Amino acid sequence: MTEFKLTNGQAIELTKDGILIKGDYISLEGSITIVKNSKSASINQSTDKGQILSIVPINDEGTSKDETIEDVTVTLNNRVSNLEAKVTTLVRDIDSKLISERAKTDQKIANPYSQLANGK
Repeated sequence: MTEFKLTNGQAIELTKDGILIKGDYISLEGSITIVKNSKSASINQSTDKGQILSIVPINDEGTSKDETIEDVTVTLNNRVSNLEAKVTTLVRDIDSKLISERAKTDQKIANPYSQLANGK
């Protein structure tokens, strides 16, 4: 069994056989979708901050560490930061290559005119 806390404060228990939602008041309102198989569950939650997707491994032996929404968010934020850094580097490289090629082109265009001006 694996326990997972939802953003609305409720806890669900995931087993290879089913899903148990604990609590005195249950309100899903179509904002939570849970799809599971015997090894993991995909939990999609709609919040005022957007969609939150969690992949939770199901461990019926009780030895796995549950990934919280915060864990998943930190992981996704790290991945986004790494991708942003790579994109920034690529854009910088492309910009310098464009500037270099533009300078070469400008020089090729300017050379014949400077030769004409010098009478060659």
